[in-house]
Amino acid sequence: MEARPLEVVVRRDGAGFVVHRLDPGAALLQMRPCPLPAILSDVEGGWVLMTPDRSVYLRLGNEERHLWGLIDGEVTVAEMATAYFVRFGALPVGRVVRFVQVLRRAGLVRVEPAGFLRRRFAHVSWLRREWVWDGMHDVATRLWRAIAPVVTPWNAPIALAILGLGATALVIDTRANPASPGLAAGLFVWAFVIHAIVHELAHAVTVVAFGRHVRGAAIGLLGVHVDTTDMYLGSRRDHAVVAMAGPASNLVLVALVATIGCALPVEALPPFRALIAAGLTATIISGWPFLLDNDGAHALSDLVRIPNLRRASWEALRHARLGRVHVAYIAGCMATVLAPPLGLLLTS
Repeated sequence: MEARPLEVVVRRDGAGFVVHRLDPGAALLQMRPCPLPAILSDVEGGWVLMTPDRSVYLRLGNEERHLWGLIDGEVTVAEMATAYFVRFGALPVGRVVRFVQVLRRAGLVRVEPAGFLRRRFAHVSWLRREWVWDGMHDVATRLWRAIAPVVTPWNAPIALAILGLGATALVIDTRANPASPGLAAGLFVWAFVIHAIVHELAHAVTVVAFGRHVRGAAIGLLGVHVDTTDMYLGSRRDHAVVAMAGPASNLVLVALVATIGCALPVEALPPFRALIAAGLTATIISGWPFLLDNDGAHALSDLVRIPNLRRASWEALRHARLGRVHVAYIAGCMATVLAPPLGLLLTS
């Protein structure tokens, strides 16, 4: 079924309104389609693309064959449209978007934001193997129904109090960790897995809270992720909230564990210490925007309305076209790198 166009109503300076019709597929322009296993056969007058089980057949012309050759998990849909223009002298953005949508519905590509590790190891096939689960939306829906009654502005002071108690507990509880190094390492791995599950569930539940669909979840050697593609049809603010829901959930869990741990005897602390250490690590890795191409960086890009702020800042520096946002971001990255050695130097 053809997707209905979106309609945006804009108030004019004078009386009345203007209605703009938008192709819902425009949300795919900055996405990077990743090819799934497929068989391409040369037939008379064109090509046929089929799934390995031969359940789906798609006939390609010269233009579609060229576009299929561009799909590698690195090139965005917008870049595919540009390459089409260079090759064929036309810029049918809508046609390129619809072709990607057809491939996606046929199960021939996966469209999702490409993380740093997935881009880095895109050429290593065995590292890209993932176990995909389609039931994440149902789980997230049940969780949202359970917690929705308490997720209100009136409960914001309670959430802040939990974070405050957790921070206080971390400061005042100086009891030694009695776990051996081997046990501490094993507990840390166990705790990090728990935080990863909580992190991805938070993304999924937030997508459901905005009334959109979670297309699935996947786990592989390069990590765990939830497909939040539908949020690209929402506002930048909503997308930023979804991105930061994961790190926020890790931080809240750390606060709860720290508060509870203060009331426990020292012998019971090793699992709690592991949860705190893993949670703080996960929060920094995923939520600190000046560290990696992570949730925090994506959220900041949405809030300042600069796609891929990290790359755009270094490109602006290279071309001497720095804006205030670029300067602030580069300064944050440099401070992140320099702070640990300077701290060690000052405290030594």
